[in-house]
Amino acid sequence: MAGPRRDRDHIYVIGDKGVGIFLIKINPIRIVRIPDKEVRRYGKENNCDGYAAVAALCWRVIGDHRAAHGEGAKLEPENISGIASLAQAGVGLSNLEFSFGTSMSTTAIEATRARNRSLKMALCYLTQRTGNNLQDAVLLDDGNADDFAC
Repeated sequence: MAGPRRDRDHIYVIGDKGVGIFLIKINPIRIVRIPDKEVRRYGKENNCDGYAAVAALCWRVIGDHRAAHGEGAKLEPENISGIASLAQAGVGLSNLEFSFGTSMSTTAIEATRARNRSLKMALCYLTQRTGNNLQDAVLLDDGNADDFAC
């Protein structure tokens, strides 16, 4: 599967059961969260796994967009069911280089900064309580990591 065209805005869909589904658009950045409660309500009303169903709906948006731009066929109903089954099984549906996550408190992230000197700036920005919601960070080397103060 070819990667996304670089001249278009990137859109990411991230589903995390118990948290919700995030739609992230880059340039300008827009983040939308469909809360867990809403996803589960949708699943209950439609007698299905809400996360799988919403994942399939999101994939359909992507598939239909690609088809409209000559980059593939539209998704048929049986394809949508297949996508939902894959999402329900926890299969990664992505053309990202990698995707992973965990639950980690701000305090725990702050405690790891000293052991992760190259990521110190990124970890500082990740845990800051005020300021911009979007920060660009650079990777630090051992020589300049101590110069950056959180």
